[in-house]
Amino acid sequence: MEKCTVIFQPTGKTVEVARGTNLMEAARKAGVFLDAPCAGKGHCGKCRIKIKSGKHKHEYTPLLAAEEIEQGIRLACLTWIQDDMTIEIMEVDIINDIMVEDITSASKGKLAKRTLDILSASEIEVGTGFTTVTLTLPKPTIDDNIPDFERVKRELKQVLGCEKISCFIEVLKKLPAILRKNDNEITLMLSKNDSGYDIINVADKKEAKPFGLCVDIGTTTVAACLVDIQTGEIKASANSGNLQMQYGADVISRIIYSTKDDGLKKLQQAIVEGTLNQLINKMICKLGISKDDIVFSVFAGNTTMTHLLLGVPAENIRIEPYIPAFRNAPVFRAGDILLGINKNAPVFTLPNVASYVGGDIVAGVLASGIWKGDETVLFMDLGTNGEIVLGNREWMLTCACSAGPAFEGGEISSGMRASSGAIDEVKIDRYDLKPRISVIGEVKPKGICGSGIIDAIAEMFLTGIIDMKGKINKAIKSDRIRYNHHIGCYEYVIVFGGETEDGRDITLNEIDIDNFLRAKGAVYSGARTLLNNVGMSAAEIDRVIIAGGIGQNLDIKNSITIGLLPDIPHDKFEFIGNSSLAGAYACIISDEARQKAAEIADNMTYIELSADSAYMEEFISACFLPHTDTTLFPSLKKAMNL
Repeated sequence: MEKCTVIFQPTGKTVEVARGTNLMEAARKAGVFLDAPCAGKGHCGKCRIKIKSGKHKHEYTPLLAAEEIEQGIRLACLTWIQDDMTIEIMEVDIINDIMVEDITSASKGKLAKRTLDILSASEIEVGTGFTTVTLTLPKPTIDDNIPDFERVKRELKQVLGCEKISCFIEVLKKLPAILRKNDNEITLMLSKNDSGYDIINVADKKEAKPFGLCVDIGTTTVAACLVDIQTGEIKASANSGNLQMQYGADVISRIIYSTKDDGLKKLQQAIVEGTLNQLINKMICKLGISKDDIVFSVFAGNTTMTHLLLGVPAENIRIEPYIPAFRNAPVFRAGDILLGINKNAPVFTLPNVASYVGGDIVAGVLASGIWKGDETVLFMDLGTNGEIVLGNREWMLTCACSAGPAFEGGEISSGMRASSGAIDEVKIDRYDLKPRISVIGEVKPKGICGSGIIDAIAEMFLTGIIDMKGKINKAIKSDRIRYNHHIGCYEYVIVFGGETEDGRDITLNEIDIDNFLRAKGAVYSGARTLLNNVGMSAAEIDRVIIAGGIGQNLDIKNSITIGLLPDIPHDKFEFIGNSSLAGAYACIISDEARQKAAEIADNMTYIELSADSAYMEEFISACFLPHTDTTLFPSLKKAMNL
């Protein structure tokens, strides 16, 4: 079989593949990240690359303009290699450029404080079974010549008052040299078990501390913190995109990919080696510690992400009756998945509730305090997957909505994730229909993210540019409203190409709007279904807690205008940021918090929307602006005379 060499610039990465190989697959093999929200089906247009040289075949797509094709621009997923090629990657650092909340920053540190306050108010003790002991051992003599480990145990038994002490082989390998290098003084990191202690690490410095790693594994973004287990202080944080994005933007795409040859292995490598270990290395370098000092880890992720992290087949999650492989994963060791911390460090994953409600929502409920209050709270995590919880300390219902990647800019022609160059706020002038925009970073705009899309659609509706169905009013005379012959529908121009970073117009077309209306309709109808199941109306909700990345810049008024959020007083809404990471943090610093998380998961009642006879009717009604039943939005009805 004829082989071809492909060079990816500017990374310089090279790969040899068989002639006829799809360029997207070649990039994956080379370890080159290409954004692929549609999982390489040619629907999203995000995997643009530029052919510098080499014969190839490509499939026509309306997502590329004629002038782009002339310039050598292609979609990698619709290009097949025919000869040696040189490729220019057009989005070099999107994986590290995604905006994720930093809970260690001064402005966001309240998230960690809030978690501690909730634990304190709930009388959940902060404390773990991890401890550090520094020993100075008597020097061995010809009369006292017992082995090194037995000498350590002899001293530890006196200090800890415990008879059963064990260690791992890596500790034995390091012990002799460290004892003799430091004149028989050592620092041990220990973990308490049911019958005694395990020695997880041995260090040659008195100041050695046990660190914990807490991680929120989102479908799109991954956020991590290193915590001093003894003090509870967050010492470092890091975040990036989830490298699994190259296999699809949503969990269904990734589950399907996991069933291909080596698909599950590649997805596990993408999250562990490609994402987590890179973040860990950044934090280790910042703190000047060893990876062996990280002796415990907690992960919060949705059910699919947890399965893929562990390398457990996930295909049954998407097939009726939607059965995951596990709810509570056994506590395992970091070395089992090649995680870049102490290989003997125990790893805890927060429990799943059901197929599409996982440990990230359990973590969010734990950190938000819903489970301990009398108020009826609607908890909404608005990310790639839309998960919702309704309840209080006596009861909790939950469901997951098939929102898809629209909130992250997926399935939107000019959509992008919240990163540098993304339009995150839009206001349209009522007279000349010109938009005023806000852009993330000091750069020209290159796309529009979720919060900006919500603003734009709300403003287009309020100005009459679009109707309740999301269709553009063709009668309006404006250079910003035009017919796009490539895709066969009308569009509104937010920014003309002369003012953008790549020279392409940033637009919202009727297909984009329809995709977003389905996403917001899924979330709103999910919330309505939970309310209907307990015979409540939106007016009876005491508080709405919004979690997830989109909440950082979400405009409540505009979100109500498009029918994403219920029309209730604005002071009932509260943003709490990355509640999944906050819950994981609680479980790092508190053994009791981990026990409480398990109780929360057991006490949540899951509603499978696909099996709810009334859900589809609710969903269809919610796919309009704001809804087919305008009485549900009294403030908007009054303002617009609907």
